[in-house]
Amino acid sequence: MDKMISSTVNILDQLQDFISGLDAATYQASHKPLFDSSIGQHLRHILDMFQALIQNSDAPVINYDVRQRGIPLETIQQEGIDALQSVRQWLTSLNAADLQRSVSILTEVDIDEEFSVQFTSSFGRELAFASTHAIHHLALMATIAKVLGCQVNAQYGTAPATATYLRSLAAEAETSAQPEQSALPA
Repeated sequence: MDKMISSTVNILDQLQDFISGLDAATYQASHKPLFDSSIGQHLRHILDMFQALIQNSDAPVINYDVRQRGIPLETIQQEGIDALQSVRQWLTSLNAADLQRSVSILTEVDIDEEFSVQFTSSFGRELAFASTHAIHHLALMATIAKVLGCQVNAQYGTAPATATYLRSLAAEAETSAQPEQSALPA
């Protein structure tokens, strides 16, 4: 499996682990005024981006503005878990050639009036967007859960570049903690 695909599967697995570890009240709570959206609503939003990619199999344009607000997975955890598993299954059916395919994307860009633009991209680039977008929202979801008193895995919502940086810091700390080898023969 292509590394981009397997990395995205790993993110979906993190999301599923996170969602599975919550109780129903936490999944549904938004904790206003700090957060306007619940964890379930953030999950629905993440899945909207993946659904736009899935729909592209049958359409010439990836339209990120098609949203399914107010659906059961926003309030019913098992619906969210089932949707994550469905996206995961779809991802595992992709291959490296799929990532190279040219696509067009359509997205609104103006908050004052309805105005959309269309761009050319690659399917792989758009999968990378959906993946990093999911990480960003998982970080928000983890913060909501922490505010509500839940213990959350520290890796949830960590961006790949941040993870690389943290590994480099750990390696530096390990190297500096090791005693220097003497140049003298024993």
